[in-house]
Amino acid sequence: MDKMMTPTKTESSEEWIEIADLEVKSKIGVPDKERLEFQRLLVSVRFQIGRGFEELQDQFAATIDYGAVAVETQRIAQNGEFHLVETLASEIANGLLKSFPIRTLELELKKFILPNAKYVSVKMTRRR
Repeated sequence: MDKMMTPTKTESSEEWIEIADLEVKSKIGVPDKERLEFQRLLVSVRFQIGRGFEELQDQFAATIDYGAVAVETQRIAQNGEFHLVETLASEIANGLLKSFPIRTLELELKKFILPNAKYVSVKMTRRR
């Protein structure tokens, strides 16, 4: 029974770390006027690390620091100026994959721009 519940290294693992609706600020928008001030955006990041959670043996050094992932996400959003949400999402994904040993990354970026919609979002998945 235990063998059935513990995935081996060769099996596909569905273990994820998720940061939901992280608030970031960015100068973003097609019209110049829209990029004059920082806008509030929400970013959700879901990622897999290179090993199963059981293999971490409760060692912080064996995982990816989600606090550092959040800080890097905020830094990328705040330090750039973007026309498209698609570009910002891609920049965040590329930066996270460059900075951390993430195996699979799912990202959603929400922008609050349309008056009759809750938000507009873009979603992407990247794999190594």
